[in-house]
Amino acid sequence: MPAQATEDMKLFRLHGGIHVWNTPDSGSDTEFLYREIFERHCYEKHGVEVRDGDVIFDVGANVGMFGLSLIGRFRNLQIYFFEPVPRTYACLERNLAESPAKAAHKLVPLNIGLGTADAQTTIEFFPGAPSNSTLYSTEKHRDFGKVLDGVRFADMWRTNKLRAVLLAPFFPFRKRLLGPAYDRVLASGIAIPCEVRTLGGILREHSVERIDLLKIDVEGAELDVLAGLEDSQWPLVRQLAMEIDPANKPHIPALLDRLRSFGFAQVAVESMFGGPSKLDDPVACTVFAVRA
Repeated sequence: MPAQATEDMKLFRLHGGIHVWNTPDSGSDTEFLYREIFERHCYEKHGVEVRDGDVIFDVGANVGMFGLSLIGRFRNLQIYFFEPVPRTYACLERNLAESPAKAAHKLVPLNIGLGTADAQTTIEFFPGAPSNSTLYSTEKHRDFGKVLDGVRFADMWRTNKLRAVLLAPFFPFRKRLLGPAYDRVLASGIAIPCEVRTLGGILREHSVERIDLLKIDVEGAELDVLAGLEDSQWPLVRQLAMEIDPANKPHIPALLDRLRSFGFAQVAVESMFGGPSKLDDPVACTVFAVRA
């Protein structure tokens, strides 16, 4: 429940004594991120593991939830956070500054996005669901509501059995009940100027010699992030956890082949609800890749 507010931020008290600053209307979004990252460890699956001393690139850091989940469990991490939306970035900076574990790590927040080239562009920011902010507005508006079509009761059961039982009577009416909320999120979008840089350029600028985990969750721009990494730099990446937006799912077979060609021996794809993902379903998925 919200405990404190400023002009553009609200402090949310989550389970386990976790306190997170986010935009004032983002309560549901914040709770969802907490469950996915702190409880389900959604980026730490299929052999992807974080170790003490790792260098982590959190691309699409949002308010820093993934980093906050790590710095309390590991030691001496180096985490580079990439978040292009100014309001969200301000929450990220505050969350890192107020973390009691910050002194044990090197934390580098950067108010930029990553893409195919250095550029100035715009990102669509959704105040009530900042984790859905995107450089690909057309695709987001086209596909966001389709998630309700793709959700199966088995998906709900897999992620939270108790919640699935409680919501079972309402499941056939999910589009009627939740559709208006989805429409309100999309209608609230605001175009905001932002800076985009290439991943390869950032590696050189910060003299980064390795990335133990490249986590990417950027709502449709994920392939652009990878395009900004030069072929000669791929050996620096040890592990990858990358969400794939529904619009980019047809590219998954080619992506998996490319990852294997770069030496990733263990590659897996999982639906955002857990379990297998189909290329033609309207639900996002995550690609995991680990070197031998």
